[in-house]
Amino acid sequence: MLALLRLWPALLLTGCAQLSPLVGKTPLPVINEYSPGVAVTQNAPPRLAALTFYAATPFNQAQAGACSEKLLLAQQPDTGIVRYTGRDMFSAEGLVNHSTSVYRVLPVQDRIRFELTLLAKVSGTTYGFRRIESARYDPLGLNSHDFAPLPPSGTETQQVYQRLQRLFRNMDGCIRGDEAGMNGTVLLSARE
Repeated sequence: MLALLRLWPALLLTGCAQLSPLVGKTPLPVINEYSPGVAVTQNAPPRLAALTFYAATPFNQAQAGACSEKLLLAQQPDTGIVRYTGRDMFSAEGLVNHSTSVYRVLPVQDRIRFELTLLAKVSGTTYGFRRIESARYDPLGLNSHDFAPLPPSGTETQQVYQRLQRLFRNMDGCIRGDEAGMNGTVLLSARE
């Protein structure tokens, strides 16, 4: 019995270490209003206004449309994804799903909706996400909420940033014609 009492603190610490998201991993950079490519509203309280990514891939209007249809869900069942296509600009409204967990225990389903604009640049393409809103659903209803703008920082904002960054990389890989996506990762479906 005494041996069990001596092991009890070690067992508790082991359990806490398994719940920590940073154990055995390199910590991800914290996303906030000072991060490159992050724009925040000037209203009080501030909200995430836009995320911008850049790629050296040349703009391709036809591929952008095809890749949007492949990687995004329509925000409304009877509406299309593509809003505008031009010689040097492409605009779409989309939705992606993202499964994650809170404290690695409670599974949650995020739905992220946004407007995506691709702009041709002399040496590549700029991908701009704006009007970003997230809805979250979990089985217990503890963290659930309907679509709402995001604060400039925090756990949910970090997860949305990472998911849209992955979408950007997959979209760019698709536009390049690289079926494996950028850096050898498999293209993600919108239903992920």
